[in-house]
Amino acid sequence: MTEAVQALKRQRVRMILVNLAYFLVLLLLGVLLFLKNAAAGAAGYLLAAACLTGYLLLVRPMSKRYVNAVRATVLRYAVCAELTDFDYRSKGGAAAETVRGCGLVPASADTFMSREHVAGKCGTLAVEMADVTFPIIEDGHNAMFNGAFVQLVWPGADFAPVTVKAGETRDLSLPKQQMELVEGLGELIPGSLYLKAGGETLTLLLRGRFLGFRVNPLMQISEQTLCANPFPELGQAMQLARLMRLKRS
Repeated sequence: MTEAVQALKRQRVRMILVNLAYFLVLLLLGVLLFLKNAAAGAAGYLLAAACLTGYLLLVRPMSKRYVNAVRATVLRYAVCAELTDFDYRSKGGAAAETVRGCGLVPASADTFMSREHVAGKCGTLAVEMADVTFPIIEDGHNAMFNGAFVQLVWPGADFAPVTVKAGETRDLSLPKQQMELVEGLGELIPGSLYLKAGGETLTLLLRGRFLGFRVNPLMQISEQTLCANPFPELGQAMQLARLMRLKRS
């Protein structure tokens, strides 16, 4: 963790210096063009094109790499602290058939997008997560589902069948501790909770929650900031799985 913090601090300093140098160059060029009254000439357009090219090829990619590195570190050390074999791919995603196959929301078309894929294990419990976007039918109308997909697979487990759709928990009959966890999951989500358990699998769709959470590039880097968990739903889902797990006879 300490090495990750130091590496991010160095990367942050480089990113800030490059951004500062870029904006200083912009300022100097703006003053020069104003004094020379050349903003409308060919030289002005060439300089503007050069500045835009520098931003697109150097400044913006460096900032994005830093933000992705911070997010990956937070996912590894805060969100997925319990997991081993941690694997994160910002451009990877969950398989469409896996998400649709859980049957929690009715998909209305084949369009499907997914990013921010995370996979890992906690003992024999396998975890897969990703951000997902796909069209659905909601109250008879076309809508979009935007949120996070979380699936826990525990070989040898036999979860009792449980289904929650759109945060509706009134018909659930669960032990008190399990019910509190399900309701707590719903309270964390600005959208709606979808949950399905059965056999070896516990699946959640968390509408309005994202693994691609915002990262402020100006934020000071420390072990405390990197260990602040922006996605506590995974920990609660794993705790729920442990409580619901029944070993097969």
